[in-house]
Amino acid sequence: MAVYQFQLIAIPKKGVLERFGQIPEKLEIDYKERTEHYHLKEEGLIEEEDKFKDALTQDWWSSTKLQPMEIIHQIDKKVKRANYGSDTFINWKFYSREVDNDASMSINEETGKIEELRFRADLREEKLIFLRAMIELANKYEWLLMDMKGNLANPKLKEIGRLIKISNSYSFLQDPIKFLTELGKGQIKIE
Repeated sequence: MAVYQFQLIAIPKKGVLERFGQIPEKLEIDYKERTEHYHLKEEGLIEEEDKFKDALTQDWWSSTKLQPMEIIHQIDKKVKRANYGSDTFINWKFYSREVDNDASMSINEETGKIEELRFRADLREEKLIFLRAMIELANKYEWLLMDMKGNLANPKLKEIGRLIKISNSYSFLQDPIKFLTELGKGQIKIE
């Protein structure tokens, strides 16, 4: 992921309401525990079926009737399909010297339901065309958008703008030298 790309994960509002009964401002993402779990699994110290649970692994999509093909078709209209992936891991990519946008969708092989839908919008893109298109899609299907810190936002440009302004991507674009210096000193947390 390029530092100028801002990543968001689409989550059905219905799934969050079913889980919490309301929309919280933030969901828990525990990167430290996630990393430890990964290493324990790699070393064979925990069983394969031991699943780590946080906002990135939670099943938000199972209660929706939304079919992946409908969303795939909608995203195909906004960005070209990538020449990599599979039937259960679909990727989209637009890359040029000026702009680098992408999206991906994981589909559960057994249920045929969406497992995850995420996208990365290039904040250098003039008028943020891709980001606006994905926000429009999220609005249409009643999704929330979550940044990599777990912050939730309604699919409104103003709310997404609030998340962008606290992101590493925005900090980097505002002052790359300061960002890289602080990153080198360990003062910036990787998203």
